[in-house]
Amino acid sequence: MKERIERLKKLTYIPQNEIAWLIEQAELAVKQREIIEENKRQQEVTIHQFRQAQKDIQQLSGDRKRYKQALEKIITNLNFAITVAQNELEGDVK
Repeated sequence: MKERIERLKKLTYIPQNEIAWLIEQAELAVKQREIIEENKRQQEVTIHQFRQAQKDIQQLSGDRKRYKQALEKIITNLNFAITVAQNELEGDVK
């Protein structure tokens, strides 16, 4: 391609088929630029979504930890209540 462009630069008259080729190359370059820009945009969207997902995971992990701690306290309290109830029942039986 470079050689063809250099040859065309040296010509004083450019044949019609060469002009058609130049136009085709320019159109391809425009399409490639549009594709690159769209890919960059999609990449930015993907990065944003990934970062948001990371934040959501961190938040859910924190929520999970808090829920687990709360549940452990409830279980401890229930075990204590069961022990107290059993002791009271044993005291009533004697």
